[in-house]
Amino acid sequence: MSGKTALCALLALAFAVAGGGAHAAAAAPQSCNLGKFADLPVTMTAMRPQVTAKINGIDTSFTVDSGAFFSILNRATVDRLGLKTTMAPFGYEVRGAGGSENRVDVAKARFGLGILDVPDVLFLAIPRAGGESAGLLGQNVLSLFDTEYDIGNGMIRLMKPSDGCAHANLGYWADRNSVNEIEVEPISPQQRHLRGTIRINGQKMKVMFDTGASSSILKRSAAERVGFRIDAPDVQARGPVRGIGPRALEVWTAPFDSIDLGGERIEHTRLQVADLDTLGADMLLGIDFFLSHRVYVSKQQHKIFFTYNGGPVFRLEPRAKPQLTGDPTQTLAAHADTPTDAAAFVRRGEASIARRDYASAVADFGEAIKLEPNDAQHYVQRANAHAAAGEAVLAIVDFDQALKLRPSDASALLGRGRLYLIARDAGRGAADLDAAVKADPDMALAVGTIYANNQRFEPAIANFDLWITGHPQAANIAMALAQRCRTRAYWNHDLDKALADCEAAIKKGPLTATLLETRGLAHLRRGETDAALADYDRALKLQPKLAWALMGRGIAKRAKGDAAGGDADIGAATAIQPNLSVAAQRYGLLPGSAGRPAV
Repeated sequence: MSGKTALCALLALAFAVAGGGAHAAAAAPQSCNLGKFADLPVTMTAMRPQVTAKINGIDTSFTVDSGAFFSILNRATVDRLGLKTTMAPFGYEVRGAGGSENRVDVAKARFGLGILDVPDVLFLAIPRAGGESAGLLGQNVLSLFDTEYDIGNGMIRLMKPSDGCAHANLGYWADRNSVNEIEVEPISPQQRHLRGTIRINGQKMKVMFDTGASSSILKRSAAERVGFRIDAPDVQARGPVRGIGPRALEVWTAPFDSIDLGGERIEHTRLQVADLDTLGADMLLGIDFFLSHRVYVSKQQHKIFFTYNGGPVFRLEPRAKPQLTGDPTQTLAAHADTPTDAAAFVRRGEASIARRDYASAVADFGEAIKLEPNDAQHYVQRANAHAAAGEAVLAIVDFDQALKLRPSDASALLGRGRLYLIARDAGRGAADLDAAVKADPDMALAVGTIYANNQRFEPAIANFDLWITGHPQAANIAMALAQRCRTRAYWNHDLDKALADCEAAIKKGPLTATLLETRGLAHLRRGETDAALADYDRALKLQPKLAWALMGRGIAKRAKGDAAGGDADIGAATAIQPNLSVAAQRYGLLPGSAGRPAV
């Protein structure tokens, strides 16, 4: 985040963090006492750690973002809560991974978090921040304290160490030998980012510890220093991601020999790589790092203390886990406080789902059910964990029980309907999905996506129509338009409308390789092979291994009479995604389909 010095003074947060107060003491060695200001229960939602704070006395969900210099509200929240705003000083901008956002205002509100209750707190206000939450809880709040991120167990703690903690091991929950340390830059009003140094393939890399990043990601220029090439055979297209800023980032995954995190060494793993716009860092260590570690940030020592929870550190290899050196007995359970109520089991279960540890999630939701057997939501949560683990029958049993307790539960209807469609029980699937939309019209986008993924194009379009009509200003409207374009193109129906949807999505932005490839498919279906080739070429310039773009370009080249070039592209596409030819045949794009004829 950048701006003028005047704004730094203007936005100084008015927290009076007095000594005393309600401290829950936790003993640590060397006469060190840790005063606990607050336990903040954390719920993982779409890879975002969310806590509840109060804005003018109203419970409001925030994404905890240790990478945000200042706390931010999205514009929709400002409008919903009726907060007054003033313009930020001229030239002030908020920088994120996707570039700069210069439409910045300042909002003022009463703010409550844990035992804190402070009037006239200032927030930055920008159009897009926090995903589904109200905004971002940033370092102007978090850096007032030592912060313990125990997100794998569903908790963040705001801590105040005594003077005797200046040289203590603050990984107090574990044996000293299992605690790793990374030095970070001193925190000050002018520098609140958590930045330290690690090694990748033996070379030093500056990292930012960023709970707001949905996964860890390495800057492309830094990756190239240790041998990354976009056209290397073991590099794969990952697809675009967005954060603060107008750009979407094209992302790749690539293998790396070793990563050394303060003595914790991970060997033979994959990392995401993108053209990041970072703030003095080569890499963001995202929420996947925090889910797989318990982390204590010490302002006094300028250090981060952490222990490994178990499982893949970077969440890209759910089956073949990378080799991690160290004590394998130091797991999440070994470093956990045992939950004492259903809410705590649920928070830990949601964190386990985010870590792809579905068996642990099922177990924790089961404990929540034992404690609160009449809560339908617990059955929905366990059903989702079963479904993620591929246990469809057990998932349907739990969805059934949730619907007995709450017959119009939209989430349960959505989940059960999806499983019925996958099992080719179209009648019951459609009944559940339609009931989900009736219970909650906002489900229409998710229902349309499920129908489209199961080649039920007519109800997919009907649901996309419903959602798009009701959400013309939504942050994800471009994505919804692109989905409707793609569905019509697969269906080979209403192709003028398909192309119009793609054009509208591109106008609303951001432009991505996937969006260009989708418009190329619409052109291909319309017989506009030159326009299709142009879109596919542009898409492949951004993502050289985007399989559908290679497939579409190959089909377009064949249509232009370039059989050799077309065969080469189609071969390259199927080398990346072996079943792609079958899908192309199913949609009538290649010969051999029982469906519509090829273009």
